[in-house]
Amino acid sequence: MTRASNWSGALATCLLCIRTASALPHIANPSILGWNMERPVVEDDSDDALVIMLILISAIFGTILGIAAVFLVLYALVQVVQRVRRFVFRLDDDGMSERMRNQLLPDEDSRQSYELARAFERQYPYGSVDTQLTPEQQSLIREKGVDAWEFDVNLDVNAMQQSKTEVLFMGGDNCVQTNLPLPKSNSVYYFEVKLVEKPTDVSLWIGLATKPFPAWRMVGWNKFSAGYCTNSGSVHQNSPFRGSRIGERLLSGDILGIGYQPRSGVMWFTRNGRRYKEIVSGMLYDLFPTISADGPCSFSANFGQRGFVFIEANVKRWGLGPVEGTQQPPPVYGANQNTTLLETAESESTTPESDDDSSIQPAAEDTVILIDGQATNERQHQRRQRTRSGRRSASHRPPLYQKEDPIAAQLLEAGSTSLVPASYPSKLPESLEPTTSEPPPSS
Repeated sequence: MTRASNWSGALATCLLCIRTASALPHIANPSILGWNMERPVVEDDSDDALVIMLILISAIFGTILGIAAVFLVLYALVQVVQRVRRFVFRLDDDGMSERMRNQLLPDEDSRQSYELARAFERQYPYGSVDTQLTPEQQSLIREKGVDAWEFDVNLDVNAMQQSKTEVLFMGGDNCVQTNLPLPKSNSVYYFEVKLVEKPTDVSLWIGLATKPFPAWRMVGWNKFSAGYCTNSGSVHQNSPFRGSRIGERLLSGDILGIGYQPRSGVMWFTRNGRRYKEIVSGMLYDLFPTISADGPCSFSANFGQRGFVFIEANVKRWGLGPVEGTQQPPPVYGANQNTTLLETAESESTTPESDDDSSIQPAAEDTVILIDGQATNERQHQRRQRTRSGRRSASHRPPLYQKEDPIAAQLLEAGSTSLVPASYPSKLPESLEPTTSEPPPSS
C-alpha cells in the first residue's frame, strides 16, 4: 500500500514536469504562436487546478491505503504471536496453561467441572439454539405483562421453585434461568434480586447469560455470560479466572440490581439502590437473567411487578414489561353482593306417572331473587305450597302393579282397594272415585 502512495506522488510530479517543459518553448519564443506582446497575456489556470486536485486525491487515497496496510500487518503479527504463545506454553482459550489451571483448580471436582463446561460450549455454541422472542412469546408478554417472566427449574437442578420469581437452592452447584430473554425494543432494561436467605459461606452469582447455559456453573464463568459474585464483590465475564472487584460483599436482605442496554451491549450493577460506576461491555447477545449458587440459599427477583429500590428505574419505567397486560384479572371474591340474578332451574318433586291431571302440577315460572336473601317473590312461596300439596296427594295414591301379576289379580278379584293397575282405565272403580264433585256446567 505504501508503494501505491509513492507511485501516485511520482506520477503527479511527472505530470507537473511535462506541463512545465511543454510551456518553456512558448515562453522562450512567443512569436511562434503569433502572440502579440503588446497585449496583456491572460493565463488559463483551469488545467493547473485540475492537476492539483488529482494530486491531492491521489495523496489522500494513498495515505488511507498505507494506514490500513499498517493495521492489517499489526493484526496479523498479533495473531501469529498469540498462536505461537499458545502452542509453546500450551494455553487454552482463556489463556491459561495447564500449570496455572492446576493452581486455580486445586481439586478434581473443579477441574472436571471446568472440562465439562468447555465441552458444553463446544457442543452448544452461540447461535446453535434460536433464543429470540417468538411471536407467541411477544403475544404472551402483551397479554400478561411483566408476569410473563418466570424462572425455569429443570429436573437436573437441586432447587425448588416457590413462586414464579422465588427459588430455593437446596445445595450444591446449581443455576437457573428465566423462560424469556430480555427484550430489545427499549433502550434500558432493569431488574433486581433480593437475597432472602444466604449463609456467609455460600456464594450467589447474579447476572446475564445466553441459553442454554450449564446447570452446574456460575454465571460469568462461561462464554457469553457475566455475573456478580455476592461474596467477593467481583464481576466475572466469560472466564472463571479473571474478575474485577467493583463492589462490596452482599448479605441476607441486600438487593442487587442489573441494568442492560441492548443497543450498546453495556451491563451495569446497583447495590441497595446505588449504582456502581464500572460497566461490562460487549454483551450483544440474546441474554437471560441467570442466578447461580454453590450452596443452600434463596432469592426473590423483581422484574418490575413491584417498585424498585433504584429510584431512577421507577421513574423511567425500566422494567422488563408493562405491569399489567391486556388480560383482565378474575373478579374479586364476593363482588356479586347486592346484585339481581335470574333463577335458572329448580328441582321438582318426583311424582308417579298417571293420567290423573289433578296430580300433575304445572312447572313453576322463573322467579327473581336477591342474592343477599332479604326478600323473595310471592310466586315462589305459592309454588312451594303447591309442590307440598302434590306430595301429600301422591302419598295417598294406592301402589301400582302389573296386570300379569297373578297374586295382584287375585287380590283385585277379592275386592282389595290397596292395589291399582299401572295404566288407569278410562273409568275408575266406584271405591276410587274422587270425593270432590265437579260443579255442573252452566246451561
